[in-house]
Amino acid sequence: MRRPTHQRFPSQRGALAYSAWFCIALGASFACAAEPAKTARYVFEQPSQRMSEALLSIARQTSASVLFDPDAVVGRVARPVSGKLSPIEAVAAAVKGTGLIAELKADGGIVVKPAPPGATLPAAPASSGPVMVPTTGRGEAAGAQEQRRLSVVSGNGVADEAQAPSGGTTELMRIEVTGSRLRRVEGEGPAPVNVYTREDIAKSGQPNLQRFLASLTEVSASSGEGGFSNTLGQGTVQLRGLPLGSTLVLINGRKVQAVGSSFGNVFNLNLIPVAAIERVEVVPQGSSAVYGGDALAGVVNVILKKSINGQSFAVSAGKGRGFDDHSVSVATGRRDADSQFLLMGSYSRSSPLSMRQREFFLDADYRRMGGVDGRQGRCSPGTVRSVSGNLPGLSSGIAAIPANAGQSLTASDFLATAGTENLCNLYATGNGAALLYGYKTLSVHALGERKLLGSWSAFTEVTHVRDRMEGAERGILISGLTVPATNAFNPFGVDVRVSTALGAENGTDGLARQTNFTRALAGARGELGEGWDAEVVLSTASDRGGSQVWNDRVNSTARAAALASSDPATALNPFTSGRAANDAVLSQIWSDSIRRSVGRKDQVSAQARGPLIDLPAGPIDVVVGAEAARDEYNVTTSEVIDVKRSSSAAYVEGRAPLLRSSNEGGGRWDLAALTLAARRDHYSDFGSANTFQGGIELRPSRNLLIRGSAATSFKPPTLVQTNYADTIYDASIFGLVDPSRGGEAINSGTVVQGRNPVLMPERGQARSVGAVWEPEGGLGTRLSVTHWQTRIRDMIGVILPQTVLDAEATFPQLVTRGPAVNGQPGAVTSVQYTEVNFGRVDTAGTDLDLAYVWKTPAGKLTLSGGTSHTSRYTVRLTPGAAEEDRLGRRFSDYWAPRWKGRLGVGIDQGAWSLGLTSRYLGRYLDRGTSDRRLGAYWLHDLAGTMDLKKMWPELLPGSKAASLGFSVANLANRLPQYADRTPYYDVTQADWRGRYLTVRLTLDW
Repeated sequence: MRRPTHQRFPSQRGALAYSAWFCIALGASFACAAEPAKTARYVFEQPSQRMSEALLSIARQTSASVLFDPDAVVGRVARPVSGKLSPIEAVAAAVKGTGLIAELKADGGIVVKPAPPGATLPAAPASSGPVMVPTTGRGEAAGAQEQRRLSVVSGNGVADEAQAPSGGTTELMRIEVTGSRLRRVEGEGPAPVNVYTREDIAKSGQPNLQRFLASLTEVSASSGEGGFSNTLGQGTVQLRGLPLGSTLVLINGRKVQAVGSSFGNVFNLNLIPVAAIERVEVVPQGSSAVYGGDALAGVVNVILKKSINGQSFAVSAGKGRGFDDHSVSVATGRRDADSQFLLMGSYSRSSPLSMRQREFFLDADYRRMGGVDGRQGRCSPGTVRSVSGNLPGLSSGIAAIPANAGQSLTASDFLATAGTENLCNLYATGNGAALLYGYKTLSVHALGERKLLGSWSAFTEVTHVRDRMEGAERGILISGLTVPATNAFNPFGVDVRVSTALGAENGTDGLARQTNFTRALAGARGELGEGWDAEVVLSTASDRGGSQVWNDRVNSTARAAALASSDPATALNPFTSGRAANDAVLSQIWSDSIRRSVGRKDQVSAQARGPLIDLPAGPIDVVVGAEAARDEYNVTTSEVIDVKRSSSAAYVEGRAPLLRSSNEGGGRWDLAALTLAARRDHYSDFGSANTFQGGIELRPSRNLLIRGSAATSFKPPTLVQTNYADTIYDASIFGLVDPSRGGEAINSGTVVQGRNPVLMPERGQARSVGAVWEPEGGLGTRLSVTHWQTRIRDMIGVILPQTVLDAEATFPQLVTRGPAVNGQPGAVTSVQYTEVNFGRVDTAGTDLDLAYVWKTPAGKLTLSGGTSHTSRYTVRLTPGAAEEDRLGRRFSDYWAPRWKGRLGVGIDQGAWSLGLTSRYLGRYLDRGTSDRRLGAYWLHDLAGTMDLKKMWPELLPGSKAASLGFSVANLANRLPQYADRTPYYDVTQADWRGRYLTVRLTLDW
């Protein structure tokens, strides 16, 4: 998120004051003295490329501060830069002959701007004063995503937006790093933040945001997709494989509601239009002191596009065996000194994929794989059994129904199948259970900003999404129902029992869901003076929709009447593999379950940031803020749930530089810095939660960072968990015994299924320590290692009535007894069947990332790799139960493999690029006590892009940029492995798409 601040350029206090301010505001890793920009030498092997990209690359390699107006570099191509050069020499070489000049300021900053008319300038920089290089213009295809007005390109490769209005005043816009609200643009802080751009998402070949996140090494497991997923086709993320809902999702740094149409009380990532995503920032460790609740495992912050200057069009088409998807997006925008706007629309569609489209499921006899025979007798057609004795005219009491395509059968038709039954995978009947649901999504994303008085500006942002998900699944099941002799299609003339799955022409099971998601905000931001800025925002996010579970409700009376009917027009025929009845009969028996839902979050927030006091090493930067929110959740099924919650929060965060380097060498930087944060949240339904966060940064040299952090976090109970009506049962139906009374059977009293009035938040702790090394003069070489630990306590889970009685000392409030008699506890009168705070998870591991880049005759070559090694994952969920080790052992909800990694190689020639990424899933064991080994395989992804305007400059006259890209995910077409238990594959790791090709075309003008 960018924040505006005004400073004079050069400062009214002089070049020295401006230089100091620049160093503090833009980060300690920048060059903050003029001398290094002239004398420090770096090895460059940089090809001709877009001017903006060339300047960014030089700034990243040298840590110099490079300022330029994007409108001035649009249509210009930088010259190649080669040799051992200082930053100003490198910039001068890049702009030579392009109509631009490079000017070295006294504070070390390098300004690139158009050469004045008629200027006679030296060919290369040499002096300590302003350095100018004569150039002549040349066209170049710049993308529509150029930074607005004056760009400040820093040594970490982040381009800050700025404007240069008349009078010499420069407005600098800063990127806010996820994991901190402090005004810093350093790419690295005390806690790791992994940043993935829209190009990374496109090159991955993954079709949506959920699948992209699931492919990351820091995401150990996922909720899955399709009908067997834990969220029924709604996208979510499980950092470190921790439970659903333990990862906080933000959009542009702001929390969104996690209810509404969601079945799992998580935010549906599929509601974020992929075309509008600029980047995704992941904090893979727990922290709530900055952003509040739900961040037990970490934070995923989805940053949407902020601005363009022109128009943009993009289209993509993806194809796999048996399914496809397509998307198209258009955008327009404009920027000037006083305002900007962006309007983007996108449409995407993907077809469903079912079990009938993968050979793996067509025969559920998995003994060929060393597994079980998973076939069942509910097929199409099914199996008939006698009520007693043999079937009339047969020598057996069982017979498979022969395929008949709707023809009437006689008893003699069963002679060949007597004594056998039809066996099949019932999930492959009908259309087949959904491996992937089909989607149709239409979205609009818009934003605008307008300068007001002085430094203040007003801004607004709106995103609206209409999403429909649909999947027809298995056939309608009839399980062992008695078909009377009077049935018009009964070939035996006596009562018989039939198990079958009706053909797809009779309708199927399935799910359809419609969602209208709207997110809107308006606010104002500007300066308060003395280096402080402030922001006030009003926002609302809501999703309204409904779902239909097809043929989920059965009218038993109508079904019995249709089975007994002797009239073919009103009878139900369970003996056929074709049409079983007319629509009128079928609709009387089976109907859909309807669910209507509304989720909404309204919030107001305010914060201020600036320097608090000056220390010898620099000022303490502080942010203080407050929030107030109201959440609503309404769902209508057979009953109505309508709940509300209000909350408020206050927080403070500060960063103090403890020690500063000397002036010698390549400029000054923070040798040590301390970051602290604290937050207090209050909720109307359960009370308050306090969270804290601290971090330390040590930089013994400019290219080495040693860091550590510790944080607490919490996850509030969901609105449903704290608000639902009690249901009372007779205790005798549960078969309970009272251990406090010698195992006496409980035959009276009640079991109350309802909310727990003393339910409290889940709580977490996170620690990490690591180091990052980036050598000077490298073209992108980087090594980072982080050891992390996460602990979650007081996890919320349902506790059974008998477990409550067995652990009464732990949960005394859940058991009500009569008066004690002769020192013996009184008889149980009531037991709560509810959710409690008890569970715990402990996990730890180490992340390693490495990249090495060098120049070759064919282009820039990059080798990269990364791995996440989980060394501990233990769980305890039930009182009295032993601690459960979930490391390297498959579970249906949350667990972690020991290893997950990636290797990549890529070449970038300038006009084209090509890369291969290999993803590794380590070996792990199947569920339960199985010794079956899963995992230990690689998936390979290939991606490439062509800059069409660089390759053919005369192509598409009038366009600024044109690119064509492709990706092939799962190049070797590896499909998921067999695993014990239905659905016989690991939902948390599987992707049934197989080899998947996507082609993308983007045009900017």
